[in-house]
Amino acid sequence: MFEFYTNKFKDFTVFSDKTVNEIILEEHLTGNVIFPLERVLLNDIAILLEKAILNKLSSDIQFQKNYWTWGFVTVYYSNFYLAQILNRLSNKFYIYVDDSLNKEVIYNNDIYEFGQNNGDNTHQREFKLLKANYSKIKTYGNTRLQPIFDIYQTTEKDKIFKYTIDNEIKESEIRNRINYQLKHYKEINLEHKNLDRYKRWYDDIIISNKVNSHYPDYFQLLIINEKRFLFLAMLLNEIKAINPAFKIKIERLSEKINEKYDSTFHDVNLNTRVLIGELLKWNMKTL
Repeated sequence: MFEFYTNKFKDFTVFSDKTVNEIILEEHLTGNVIFPLERVLLNDIAILLEKAILNKLSSDIQFQKNYWTWGFVTVYYSNFYLAQILNRLSNKFYIYVDDSLNKEVIYNNDIYEFGQNNGDNTHQREFKLLKANYSKIKTYGNTRLQPIFDIYQTTEKDKIFKYTIDNEIKESEIRNRINYQLKHYKEINLEHKNLDRYKRWYDDIIISNKVNSHYPDYFQLLIINEKRFLFLAMLLNEIKAINPAFKIKIERLSEKINEKYDSTFHDVNLNTRVLIGELLKWNMKTL
């Protein structure tokens, strides 16, 4: 269904231990302007995927322990890494090695090369690019989108794209307000009525899968996280189907994450395990 984005990965390899930034820096220093990222890009995907999952699991535990402020910041970073993954899967993404090597990378005619220079190295550029990279999908007809409708249990395009591609929430602004404005980090003085409301909203989103624009914007980060994970799962499933080496790499990551449920993340919410299980397609351990 997403062949426009996924077909190019059929012959990409996963055997190098280098990253995209390392390859680009090496080639750039020797004067090359074409970069053999087919050797390393899927490695970047796996690394970023692990970061996105671990931040998701960590935030889940923080919420359960009523560390609400830092839980929202942590789920924000999960969302950010997911945006980086989705941009790398598309034909345009950003790399930042240092201030002199802060570039747009484009995939064109089966090669990776530099696009425009980009002086902006803020997180917000990732979210803006995410919207641009996947705008093509909004032109798909309903028949082609049926698998997405089934997963999201809706037949309304707008609901899907609002929380995945065409996101209206200013994620970086929310993170900045939580981190830098004095009204947050108030868990010590959080009244029981507010705490109960927080727990109810959290359960609505994580357990009951309710989507409501009336939640405070920092709770919207939780909705974005779930929808972005599910959207990514569909893309990764297509890549695993055509690239056996990448499938094995993800299976090994699945085993490592699954082992963490016996130690670090044994208190993670079951619904969160199901969400991550959908992404990695493992036989999830029971509680």
